[in-house]
Amino acid sequence: AVHTTRSLELYCLECDKALCSLCCITQHRTHSTCSVANAAQRAKRELFELGPKASEKMSVERQKVIALRKMANEVQKDHEQAKRSLKEFSNRMIQNIKTREDELLAHLNNRKTTLDRTINGKIQQTEDKLKMVVQTKEFAEKIQKNWSEVEILNVRKQIVDRLQEFSDSRTESVDNIYLNPIRFAPSGEDALMQGIWSFKNRYLLKV
Repeated sequence: AVHTTRSLELYCLECDKALCSLCCITQHRTHSTCSVANAAQRAKRELFELGPKASEKMSVERQKVIALRKMANEVQKDHEQAKRSLKEFSNRMIQNIKTREDELLAHLNNRKTTLDRTINGKIQQTEDKLKMVVQTKEFAEKIQKNWSEVEILNVRKQIVDRLQEFSDSRTESVDNIYLNPIRFAPSGEDALMQGIWSFKNRYLLKV
């Protein structure tokens, strides 16, 4: 207030403030004014009229808070259920993969056992043949040096036949024993990842 010793009896409607009579005829002389009593009466009426509207709005906002809290509870419940579902899904996937891993490992072990038996059998068979030929060849070289001509003639056919049989025998190919090395195809992993992403798209992206 400019004039502190004067009472505020008037009210400027344009400046929305109470005035003393001196201010009313000087600074606010061109403004619309009324008495403080009339302005206060209008203010009370305005506040009274706004009261029910504010109460109605408060009721709406309280219902909104209730709905939001209910929604928050539902979100929490849904979140916990989704975590349980995800855990169950993961456990099933892990168990299925583990079961399949055990099956594949058993298959791999059986496959290796069969291949080892076949390869080791071929090694033993070939080494036995080589041993026999080496012994025959060494024996032939020995009799050429140390035996008489008659003795050589007596064993010639047996030794020649054995060496000839070995020389003429067909060398068995080993390329067909191990034709298909195992490779893990990427498509299997892709299918698994697609399943996981399908779970995510179906259950985790509903927002």
